[in-house]
Amino acid sequence: MDNAYIDEDKAQALCCWNAPDKPSVEALFEKAGITTQEIQEVVQFAP
Repeated sequence: MDNAYIDEDKAQALCCWNAPDKPSVEALFEKAGITTQEIQEVVQFAP
């Protein structure tokens, strides 16, 4: 995990992972037996 954020309005934790693709993150959570609400692939733009 690279970063974690809290959406106070929704009382929800948001975690950012650096991975080669979405299936890699899904497999990691499945192997750990962790259920997720949503996994969304994003692109990071850095200056």
